[in-house]
Amino acid sequence: MLQPRRNSLRNLICRIDVTAFAAVMFALVAMFLGPAAVVDHHDRISVDLAKVSHPASMPKELGDDVMEVAITRDGQTYFNLDRVLPDGLTELIRASVSHGGERKVYIRADSRTKYGYVKQAAHAVRLAGIEDIAFVVDQAQR
Repeated sequence: MLQPRRNSLRNLICRIDVTAFAAVMFALVAMFLGPAAVVDHHDRISVDLAKVSHPASMPKELGDDVMEVAITRDGQTYFNLDRVLPDGLTELIRASVSHGGERKVYIRADSRTKYGYVKQAAHAVRLAGIEDIAFVVDQAQR
C-alpha cells in the first residue's frame, strides 16, 4: 500500500498571483481611457439643432476663434462656453470684435426653444453692430 507523501502537501503554494490581475486591469484601463485621450472634442454647449433639407456648408463654423451664441431648450443663452444674460450679450460681442474677432456670429439654437429667445439673441447681436448672422442647423434625413 502506498503511503501519501507528507512533503507534497507542504510544498503547495497557497497565495494569489496578482500579476495576472494587474495585467488585466492595466489592459482594461488602457482600452477605455486611451481612446478618450485621443478623441478631439470641440467644446460646445449641447443643443438639438433644427433639421433642414438643404443646409449651406459653413467650414469656418468649426473654427476655435468664431463667435458662437448657443440657446438651449429652456432659453439659457451662452456666448462661446460662458452662460450670459441676453442683455450682456451685446457687450461681450463688441469686446470680442475689438480684440480682432471675426465680424460674424453663429447662432446654435435648440429646435425646441421658444422663438422669442432666438429673436432676443439676434437683436443683441445686431445691437453690437454685427450684420452677418449664421444659424447652425443639421441635415434632415431623407
